[in-house]
Parts: sequence; C-alpha cells; structure tokens
Amino acid sequence: MKKILQAAITSFFPKTCAVCGEIISESAWLCEDCRKGICRCKASSRCSACGLPKKQCVCKNRIFRFDGCIAPFVNTGLARKAMFRYKFRDYTASTRFFAEEMAECVRTEYAAISFDGVCYVPMHKRKRFRRGYQPTKRLAKALADILKLPVEYDLLSCTRYTKKPQHELDFKGRQENVRELYRATYPVEGKTLLLVDDIKTSGLTLDECSKQLLNAGASAIWCVAAMITYPKPKEKKV
Repeated sequence: MKKILQAAITSFFPKTCAVCGEIISESAWLCEDCRKGICRCKASSRCSACGLPKKQCVCKNRIFRFDGCIAPFVNTGLARKAMFRYKFRDYTASTRFFAEEMAECVRTEYAAISFDGVCYVPMHKRKRFRRGYQPTKRLAKALADILKLPVEYDLLSCTRYTKKPQHELDFKGRQENVRELYRATYPVEGKTLLLVDDIKTSGLTLDECSKQLLNAGASAIWCVAAMITYPKPKEKKV
C-alpha cells in the first residue's frame, strides 16, 4: 500500500533538482549537469577554525568564539542559486538536500566530537512573519533528525530588526550590525552545541551567537553552514 501511495505521489509531484528544477530520479538530489557544476568546499585544504581555504585563513587577524566552522559548498554559482531558491522561494525540497550534505561534513570532520544538541541562528520576528518560515530552523531540524540529536528550539533570539543584511555591509558595518543582536533565552550549562547557519560570510554572526551561547553556559560551539563565502581575491596593482 505504501509503495502504491508513494508511486501516486511521485507521478503527481515528481522530484526536481535543487538547483535548476529539472525532474530527477527519487534517489538523486541534483540533475547530472548541476551535480558536476556545483562548487564544493575542499575539506582537506580548509582551515578547521574559520572554514576558509588555508591560503585565505583569517584566524591570525580575528579571534572567533566558536571552535570551528565547516560547510559542504562554496557560496557561488549553482550553490548560490540553490540557496536563493531555498531561502526566498520557499523551495522546501532543498532542506533535506542541504541537511544531508551538512551532515556528511559533520560526520567526517567533527567525528570525534560528542554533541549535546543542535541550535541555529534565528531571524527577527518581523522578518520571520514576512517570510513565513525560518530557513535556518528548517535546516537545524533536518540535520538533527539525520544525526539523531535533539534540537534546542528558540535557544537564541534576535533582539532587534536590522534593515540591511550582512552581505550588503562592509566589515565594520557588519560588526556594528551584529553587536548584541542575539541573546540566549535559557541556560545550556556544560553543553557542546552544533550551531547551524545557511551561509557563513565573515563569521561575525556565528561569532556573536557563539558568544551568547558561551555566556549561557555552553562549553563549546562548533558551527556548520550550508555554504561559505570565500573572500574575493585582491586585484593586483599594475
């Protein structure tokens, strides 16, 4: 009966590629072209702390409160397109796709870490009301289901409405934008937490969230995002 029902659902609502929307098989997440073209992070060549390629590591200039940051994809090209569909077009089918990829990173690179729970970077209630959902909350729930971990729902809250998103600001603007922007709503004494975000750019958002979690008693914060933005290469002076 279940197989018949599944076949009926599939015939009316076929699975589509998370990037381009092309119909694909039930066992895949991406069509063949998107699978080949999507830009993945190379775990072997990244800094385990900031998550950037070792040649672009910023740890010498910045002190992060989180213990490490990883992600399966680079925020460019097809990956960026998939994230746009997920965040702003409510393409819920991508939730499991990103969560599965993030889970694989966690299993591989955080294998020695025993997590007590999963939490996520929250949206302000006004933005949440306008969009109707929280992308990071969906990712955290799906990731926790895969990893068989509890979710610390609403552990963090966003304290004020910010008009400009982080990616539209320079570094100093980003620092001011996130300063005291989040707060922990209940204690998490001694817990090792997996903090989820959709895109890690400068790391300032994750750092501010980590600060609040540590103030709430957490012992360690490890971050995972769906994708990481690599710094633009500096133009050579002629």
